[in-house]
Amino acid sequence: MRTSLNERALGIIETRILPHLDQIGAQVHILANGATVIDLGVHAKGGWMAAKYFTESNLGGLGELTYTTMQVGSSRLPAATVFVDRPAVAELAAHDAFLYIEYQGVKRSVSGPLRAVTGTDHFAQAVSYRDPHPKKLVAHIQIDQLPDEGMTDLIAAAVGREARDLYLLAARTGTLTGAAQVCARNVEQSLPSLLDQGFPIDAIVQASGSAPIPAVVDDEQLAYGRVNDGLIYGQETNLYVDCGDGDITRLAEILPFNKNKDVYGVPFEELFARCDYLWRNVPREWDAPCRVNFFNLRTGNAFSYGALHNGVLERSFLGTNGGK
Repeated sequence: MRTSLNERALGIIETRILPHLDQIGAQVHILANGATVIDLGVHAKGGWMAAKYFTESNLGGLGELTYTTMQVGSSRLPAATVFVDRPAVAELAAHDAFLYIEYQGVKRSVSGPLRAVTGTDHFAQAVSYRDPHPKKLVAHIQIDQLPDEGMTDLIAAAVGREARDLYLLAARTGTLTGAAQVCARNVEQSLPSLLDQGFPIDAIVQASGSAPIPAVVDDEQLAYGRVNDGLIYGQETNLYVDCGDGDITRLAEILPFNKNKDVYGVPFEELFARCDYLWRNVPREWDAPCRVNFFNLRTGNAFSYGALHNGVLERSFLGTNGGK
């Protein structure tokens, strides 16, 4: 694969975002160090299209976000549905938020095709693809304040470049952009867990996924709980794979989130509180997909593991009267 994920993402920024800032509710800030911060939902209003372009640039132009609906109990809610080509590269080398920086005493996770420049982390290193010489770097961050010079310096330095080469797209969780882009991480929720379990990542030919989008709430902690409920209790991924059936069937009891019998059914806000609201304290097995469907192109067989939990989703998304 010779295409540059960063340059594909840059194309989305230059054609879909920058010429249409007012329409999509975005703002641009050029920092003193030359970094370009695009506010798609920190102070800017953002919205459906802002989330779409946030997600598609985060995938390095290898995926598309569309909006559908999903039945949750007695209600039909909006859902984020993504279709991803080259899933191992798009997700593990770009979309996954596994580049960590420590800034002002806070550990932040960064996603985007910038991670593919050098292979910044364990998951980016799991694929052979590299994007070593892009004209610009594209990164994404889920954050409740606009990134500044110090933060953008650290992000660019993670791949040996200057901040003036960086485009950083930002949104907080408690906005429509933030909520939708997190729920669009439905395929992303599956691939790291598959890698953890030793599944042959290169056997994944195509992927799609959906997750419900909660109502926006201007409370980052509550919003964070709701969107993660959407992923661990409402996410469903479809993987088209080319491998032996045995590579799939051995995952039945070890892949989906409902393997965690002791916590399955507990809202994520409560689970996160048990971890002092720090991702480093979250057990790795909790960051697992809700439901995964495998379609084996080699054998023609299909397998489905995991289960959606409408009870948690109704309480989290609709409140105590959600089912009435």
